[in-house]
Amino acid sequence: MLPICYQFRDESLLQIRNNSTVAVGINFLSVLTGTVVGTWVAVPPTQEKQEIMSIQPILIGVGIGEIIGLILALILIWKSNKNESSV
Repeated sequence: MLPICYQFRDESLLQIRNNSTVAVGINFLSVLTGTVVGTWVAVPPTQEKQEIMSIQPILIGVGIGEIIGLILALILIWKSNKNESSV
């Protein structure tokens, strides 16, 4: 292969690795936020008796948390891309 082909291949592999790392980060932030918000919605800190009557509040909280986590992750990506482009 020509040296330019090696360079193109290496740059492509590096970009794919960066994209997959970002995707894993988004997934982690979404799951973490979903779990925290879901637990908080199901059993609020102000509730005296720590008892869960139904799974529905947990599922709603996890859904809301997933959306919040996705938005937070996208903001992080947007800011990091903005910083990379300014360098």
